[in-house]
Amino acid sequence: MSTTGGVKKTKIKKRAKRKTPDLHEIVEKTIALLERDGAVGFRIEDLIAQTGISKSSLYLHFGDRDGLIAVALESAFVRDVRANVDGAIAIFSKVKTKKQMQQAIPTLVDAALNLRNDARWQRVMVLSSARHRQDLLKRISDSQIMFNSALEEIVRDKQQLGIIRNDLDAREIGVLIQAAIFGRIFRD
Repeated sequence: MSTTGGVKKTKIKKRAKRKTPDLHEIVEKTIALLERDGAVGFRIEDLIAQTGISKSSLYLHFGDRDGLIAVALESAFVRDVRANVDGAIAIFSKVKTKKQMQQAIPTLVDAALNLRNDARWQRVMVLSSARHRQDLLKRISDSQIMFNSALEEIVRDKQQLGIIRNDLDAREIGVLIQAAIFGRIFRD
């Protein structure tokens, strides 16, 4: 400290360099911690230690601990459901005959039955969390609508080829496929 004309001058401290947090990394690490410890055992301090993000930055981007958990669960939910739907679309895209369709159905069912156990339980956690978080409920509802629309499109394509009966509602078949996948989750 020095004085000039009786006025004390203080040395201005330089701030540490700030880096923009990688929110995708934060969400992915949160998902991994949730899979390991569950929502009850999830600790912000563990995430900070793994990512280097500051607590204030976490709260700035996610609101609070529950907001972070909701974003992570929704992200994992969408990723897992998308993988199921993409798998169904890949299977149905190869179908050119009714016989192939009959062979594709068991493959689709097997894919739903062989879903990772932790992925199934994660979906249950998301659905139960959404009950009290309207923002999360809206995001997963919007995702489900998008996935059902994708399934509806592939079913409609097969109807136009004469592989699936035209008197069946293509959207309802898409919903039925999703319901079968969710049924497996709840059965466990």
